[in-house]
Amino acid sequence: MMKEYNYSVYTPRHIAREIVKNTLDNYFGGKATIEKLNRIRMCDIACGSGNILVLALEELIRLSKKLTGQYSYSEHWISGYDINPEAVEIARAKCQEILRKYRLRERINIFCKDSLELRQKFNLIVGNPPYLGEKNNKEIFQRVRKTEFGKRYYEAKMDYLYFFIEKAVELLEKDGVFTYITTDYWMKADGARILRNTLRERGNFLIIHDFGTSLFKKAVGQHNVIFTWKKSVDADEEVDVKSLGESFKILNSSLYDNGGRVVLANDQVAEFNRKVMKRANYTLDQLVNINQGLVSGFDDAFILEEYKEEFKSFLKPFYKNKDIGKYRISGKNRYWILYLDGTKKMTAPIENHLRHYREKLATRREVAKGTIPWWQLQWPREEKIFKEPKIIARQRCRDNNFAYSEQEIYSSADVYFITRKEEKINLFYILGYLNSRLFAQWFRYNGKCKGDILEFYSTPLRETPVFYPRDKKEVDYIGELVQKQIHDFSPLREKIINDHFYEKFGVGSLPLEV
Repeated sequence: MMKEYNYSVYTPRHIAREIVKNTLDNYFGGKATIEKLNRIRMCDIACGSGNILVLALEELIRLSKKLTGQYSYSEHWISGYDINPEAVEIARAKCQEILRKYRLRERINIFCKDSLELRQKFNLIVGNPPYLGEKNNKEIFQRVRKTEFGKRYYEAKMDYLYFFIEKAVELLEKDGVFTYITTDYWMKADGARILRNTLRERGNFLIIHDFGTSLFKKAVGQHNVIFTWKKSVDADEEVDVKSLGESFKILNSSLYDNGGRVVLANDQVAEFNRKVMKRANYTLDQLVNINQGLVSGFDDAFILEEYKEEFKSFLKPFYKNKDIGKYRISGKNRYWILYLDGTKKMTAPIENHLRHYREKLATRREVAKGTIPWWQLQWPREEKIFKEPKIIARQRCRDNNFAYSEQEIYSSADVYFITRKEEKINLFYILGYLNSRLFAQWFRYNGKCKGDILEFYSTPLRETPVFYPRDKKEVDYIGELVQKQIHDFSPLREKIINDHFYEKFGVGSLPLEV
């Protein structure tokens, strides 16, 4: 059970301190009174070993001394819940140690219980909820999904932590406050639409501190955010934002973009976004098709490091995402893929090769369901996207590196293929825009990122605003410059392309820092 809920990632003391401070500061509003202290009902609904509750407990005990002249503690001040009995015992022991330190003997309300079943109300909630994706934890998600609570909030591609945010919203009294540390992915993720809508409709953010990196030694790939939210819609509250080393304030009504994603934009960025949206006359998906690469289901069976003549009817040139650079792919393919899409009969040499992998290939979902034969690629996609002229993008990249190719190229799902919807669309013009600093700037502010890694998934790409001129000469002019960049990259030519897009979007030729 402990491994299942990942309790090894505990909350460091300095993070717990920020969570407690944000929560109590916003509750007391700068003026602590005995009356307010006595009304506190604080809960951690995923308390683990109690690192946050221990700090909150001691802070309240010390505050009681300031207000009354003696140390005191009321049993209703602190509550904790967790499904892991060992973690609960540790949390209780830590809190009892704090009580003994101040010679107090009251009971500690920390329980071994699934907090997603709670109905009791609180006015303060703190926490570091468990982070779990559904892919490898389907049983856990299904248990919640079957409940009335789960039916309200479940959505595909969500993270388990979203349930704990939504539960906090439900458990809070009116004007109650909660502070969590989570990953920052929910702010823009496709699978967090219900979550963001809940937060938007039922209250206001007070603080958002986006660190842009992981705060946990054992979770290096994470990017964390600490946020404080108030259950009140009586006013459009101002949010104190810290993001990428910058601090600014923004109204809650200005936090969300047209797609309902949370965008942390200061005045300068907001003005940039406004100008881009005003000038754009298309979204990218109105001009091009955006397709994800194929999924084999088991690469070892289908991807080869050398060309084999006996497989020639099925072998296709295969490229890894790291082969994709700016404007062009790197040289000749180093791999080949057995492109078995079910349109051709399997040959004896192919079957002889694949039979070594048959056991693992047979366990793939589509094979088990009877949708495809055991020897076929899991999701081969439409073959034409790999053959026709296309822009190719890495799914994750530090820079906006988009390449062009007219040759036959096959890649996995970590590569996107962009093809034109109509013959008249100039792909070179689109390529110039996607490789421009303006696009990089727009996407970093409004697309999906993990720290400094840009994530070119289909939804944010499709929704990207584009200015596509009606003047064919203008389109061809940029297209010709881009074609030259493909064959012989020039920094001067790149500046001309970048300046063109800044001018067309009305944001000047001197870009903001990306």
